[in-house]
Amino acid sequence: MKIITRDFGEAEIDEKTIITFPEGIIGFEQTKRYALLSPIGDGKYPMWLQSVEGAEPCFVVYDPTLVCPDYRFEISDEEQELLNMDEDTPHIMLAVAIVPDDYRKTTINLRCPIVVNLRDNIAAQVILTEHYDFKCPVYSEEG
Repeated sequence: MKIITRDFGEAEIDEKTIITFPEGIIGFEQTKRYALLSPIGDGKYPMWLQSVEGAEPCFVVYDPTLVCPDYRFEISDEEQELLNMDEDTPHIMLAVAIVPDDYRKTTINLRCPIVVNLRDNIAAQVILTEHYDFKCPVYSEEG
């Protein structure tokens, strides 16, 4: 399937890899289907969470554990039901980035991660009660 991306023009994706957000993403509830693009190599971050319905919305995302190795949280029973998952379901967590002109000042939102059930390609953005930063720096000051 061909999609139009925000940053890379036209891209070919496998329809089986489309991730569905039953409730959308906060602020973009109407957009339900996304592709996870890895322009710098398979499984390498940052990745782009790109709507398959149009060039926007598109989010740059990171694995939050690469930035904050001790990052952990519990998924509520309601979220587990929405995601059709239990503690054994393969999943990934994604943190949405804010990338300014100076990419070295990129931050990720640790308070509202995206959880993706990899078995069924279902995802949801969750709002944590744990105290995590909305703007956690990705790159160290030393550079």
